[in-house]
Amino acid sequence: MKIRNTLLIVIFLWTAIALGACREKEETILIGGEEAISQEADSGDVQEENTSLDKQEGKTAAEEDSPKSLSTVWVDVSGAVKSPGVYELPGDSRVFQAIEAAGGFTEEADAQWLNQAETVADGEKIRVYTREETQALEEQGDFSGQENQENPETGAEGQRKININQASLEELQEIPGIGEVRARAILDYREEAGGFGSIEDIQQVSGIKEKTFEKIEAYITVE
Repeated sequence: MKIRNTLLIVIFLWTAIALGACREKEETILIGGEEAISQEADSGDVQEENTSLDKQEGKTAAEEDSPKSLSTVWVDVSGAVKSPGVYELPGDSRVFQAIEAAGGFTEEADAQWLNQAETVADGEKIRVYTREETQALEEQGDFSGQENQENPETGAEGQRKININQASLEELQEIPGIGEVRARAILDYREEAGGFGSIEDIQQVSGIKEKTFEKIEAYITVE
């Protein structure tokens, strides 16, 4: 009887030990599973962050590659317009838009001398003459209106050339298409560089590039 009880106790102990081992193993598996899930979640977060960064970098690269918006230009409109003044316009504006910004032509304006389809340039001076002024200038043989900017050689006939090494601020503004801003830039460059060696050197002045030079080359000299 004692032996039987002893065997029962041993069996009970072994059963308890076995159950305890199973529970520990199950807890270990559960803990391991939670760690795996946590690692997977962390990995997902990292991937999501990397994807977000890639999108941001892609967006930045796209913004850098995209063409920049057109800059604005400042144009001085004077003469026979309703509201003479300096106006800020989009960089691809035309002469007719500059005239519209200045309120349009007055009744006395002689619009036939303007190439209204021409693109304006930053710092350009657009002078609108009256019919009386154009008639007087034509009689004198020194009319240098906007129509002559299309063909500088024609405009040079009968008009003295401006010496860009000696001209004053006011004299420089007599050059077709040169307003006060560009005239001051010419004076500043002339002072810094010690003068112009040739008329082509004027293209080194800020705001005066090849297109503008083609318009004014027949009207300027360095001698």
